[in-house]
Amino acid sequence: MLNIDEPAHLQPKVALFRLGFRPFFLFASLFSLLSLGIWGGLLSGKSLLPSTLNPLWWHGHEMIFGFVCAVVAGFLLTAVQNWTGRPGVKGLPLAGLFLVWLLPRLLFILPFNIPFVVIMAIDLLFLPLIAVLLAISVIEVRQWRNFVFIPILSLLTLFNGVSYYGLMTNQLNWMNNGLYGAVILVAVIVALLGGRVIPFFTERATQWQKQAPIPAIEFVSFASLFALVLSLFFTETLLTRLLAGVAGVVLLFRWSRWGWRASWPVPLLWSLHLSYLCIPIGLGLIAAGLPLSVGMHAITVGGLGGMILAMMSRVSLGHTGRTLTPPRPMALAFALILCATVLRVLAGLLSTRFIELMLAAIALWMIAFGCFCYCYGPMLCRVRADGRPG
Repeated sequence: MLNIDEPAHLQPKVALFRLGFRPFFLFASLFSLLSLGIWGGLLSGKSLLPSTLNPLWWHGHEMIFGFVCAVVAGFLLTAVQNWTGRPGVKGLPLAGLFLVWLLPRLLFILPFNIPFVVIMAIDLLFLPLIAVLLAISVIEVRQWRNFVFIPILSLLTLFNGVSYYGLMTNQLNWMNNGLYGAVILVAVIVALLGGRVIPFFTERATQWQKQAPIPAIEFVSFASLFALVLSLFFTETLLTRLLAGVAGVVLLFRWSRWGWRASWPVPLLWSLHLSYLCIPIGLGLIAAGLPLSVGMHAITVGGLGGMILAMMSRVSLGHTGRTLTPPRPMALAFALILCATVLRVLAGLLSTRFIELMLAAIALWMIAFGCFCYCYGPMLCRVRADGRPG
C-alpha cells in the first residue's frame, strides 16, 4: 500500500474527510440501513415515502445509485492515490462531493417540496464529478490501465438518466433497463477489480501461488458482460439468456483459478471469494430462464453487497493504519449477507412466501451492515492509528 506523506498542518482537521473511503463507506452503509428499513416498512404496509414517489423505482435506484455507487466512488477516490502516487481528494472538495451524493438521498424522502428535476440534476452530477477527478489523476501520470473506469462511470450516468426517463414517462421497461444495465456495469467493475485483488490477497495470506491471467478469458469475460448490458434493451430475451450464460461460465472459470480452496481459514478471503461467486450464479439463474429479477438480486445482494462489505472491511483496516484482522463480528456479518442472498432469491421463486422471505433477507442485511457501522464507524471518524495521512 502506497502512503502519501504530507505535513500535519495540511491534513483536514475533520478525520472523516481525510480520504474518500471514510465518508462514503460509512454513510453508504448507514444509508443502506435506512433505505432497507423504509423498504421493509413498505412491504409490511407502512409507507414512509412521499405519495408522489414510485416506491419500486426508489428502492432499486437508491440501492444502486445511492448505496452501491457511493461505495464505488469511495473506493476509486482512495485507490487512485495508490495507483498514481498523487494525493487523493480530501477536505472541503471531498465534503462537497459527499454533499452532492447526500442531497438527493435526503430530498427524495423528506418533505421539502424541491422540484423533482432539481433532485435529478444534482444526482446526475455525482458520478461525472468522480470521473473527472479520476481522469485528472490518471491522465497526469499517463496510467492508461486505470482509465477504463472513466467510461464505465460515464455509462453508469447514462443508465441513471435512462432510469429517470423511464420513471418520468411511466415506461417500466426503460426504468428497469436503466437499473439492470447499471447492475451489470457495476458487476464489470467488481469483475475487473476482483481479478486484480482477490488472487493477490489470496497469495499474500496463504501458501497458494497466483497464476497469470489468460488474455482470451479476460477479453471474453468483459466483452460478454458489455454485450449483456446492450441486450437488455432488446425484446429478444433469448439473446440476454445466451449472453448471461456465456458471461457466467467464463467468470466462473476465471474465479476457479484464484485459489478459492486456500481461502477458508481467512474471513477476509472467503468473504471475497464467495461474494464474487454470486455474480456467475446470478448470471446462471438468468441464463436458466428464471425471472430476470431473481438473477439480478443474486448479483446485487450477494455479488455487490457481499463484495462491498468484504472490501470495505479490508480497505478500512489498511487505510486507517491497522492490521488486516477484522473485528470478530465481521465474520458473522460476511456469512449473514450470503444467507440474505439465498433468502432474496427464494423470495423471487416462492410467491406464497414472498413477504416473509423478503423481510428476513432485509433483516440479515441490516444486521450485517449494522455490524460494519458499529465496528468500523469509530475507525472511519478518527485519524489513522499509525499517525500517517489519510
